[in-house]
Amino acid sequence: MAAEKVLMGLDIGSGTIRCVIGSIGRDEQFMVDSICERASEGVLHGSIINIEQAVRAINSVINEAQLLAGTEITDVVIGVGGESIKGTISQGVVGISDPDQEIKKDDVIRSMEVAKAFELPSDREVVHLLVQDFKIDGRSGIKDPIDMLGRRLETKVLVVTASSILCQTHRKCVQRLGLNVRRTTLESLADADVTLSSEEKEMGTVLINIGAGTTDMIVYSNGTPMYTGGVNLGGNSVTDDIALIFSKPKAVAEQLKIDSGHSYVPSVSIDELFTIPSVGSLPAIQMPKKELAKVIEARMAEIFSRLQNELLTIPNLGNLGGGVVLVGGGALLSGVTDLASEIFRLPCRVGFPEALGGLDRNYINPQYTTVLGLLKSNAKKHIETSSGRRKNNKKNGSFGNKVLSFFKSLL
Repeated sequence: MAAEKVLMGLDIGSGTIRCVIGSIGRDEQFMVDSICERASEGVLHGSIINIEQAVRAINSVINEAQLLAGTEITDVVIGVGGESIKGTISQGVVGISDPDQEIKKDDVIRSMEVAKAFELPSDREVVHLLVQDFKIDGRSGIKDPIDMLGRRLETKVLVVTASSILCQTHRKCVQRLGLNVRRTTLESLADADVTLSSEEKEMGTVLINIGAGTTDMIVYSNGTPMYTGGVNLGGNSVTDDIALIFSKPKAVAEQLKIDSGHSYVPSVSIDELFTIPSVGSLPAIQMPKKELAKVIEARMAEIFSRLQNELLTIPNLGNLGGGVVLVGGGALLSGVTDLASEIFRLPCRVGFPEALGGLDRNYINPQYTTVLGLLKSNAKKHIETSSGRRKNNKKNGSFGNKVLSFFKSLL
């Protein structure tokens, strides 16, 4: 396939840095060319705390990905998440100026500009404007207002903001490697792009990514994002608890979590045992697995409970027929879906990224949803923008090609 465009997605996680490179052919077919990862350095709870260490780790994984893909990249899409993310509902109302009262692209643009024209704290920056609903003369539930008739257009959006310092630091690390940050994307939005179907978004679904240092949540209802946010707790918090309670090094605690960990105590038999390996002069010992499960369950229950409290604050949420979907490395922990189902009082499952073209099946794993989502969302924007531009050149107007490029510039 002759590549028309080569793209890169970069997930700077607290536990692992992942980079994926993909290409779009002249036939607009999208392929994954390489995916690489390495342990993070200089990153804590989704924030870079040591630029030199982070740059070194990022440079290593990008160089490896480029080598495997056989190409060099100049532009990259990066993700942001964690407790820094906030979503604010805003509305923009404009009058329709056309004598025939026909709504045009400019009217939609004006309403969205009004919606985002509120005072933003100096330490915040807008990452996305996510359209929730259009109203024409008070009639809600309108998906495509272009060419409809009315006197008044109201656009309701979810304004997603993040810490300016966090975003600027991420960009600085990438720019120091001579790369251009094409776009900063909300990581949970990227997760949804490769994990949730349009039907699940319509039904109402809670998508939670349990990473090493952060846990992110995005909530969909009637096909649109209703909430996004996160907490600065994740799998590393569980590991730290195990290390503290059992007085073991973090490397040993992490292995215990992976090999013997369970996050739902009722599912663990009282007769099950696990072995704590010898460290230094201390001998290996056996203990009931329930004791380990109690430690893990306590921290995971805290994470889910904090997110559940956020869920209760969402106005007009509606039905969540799609339940809860868990992704990220923490989704692989035994019993995690049982615990989440109990706390959220919703059915729960583990989510997997879709099988993108050229992707090795080993990467169809909850740990890779974010980096693959960053790549896919960027590819979609490129294809839709290119397609819309070609159609516009032919003067073949519709909602998809008249205003979609504007929306995509904000997403």
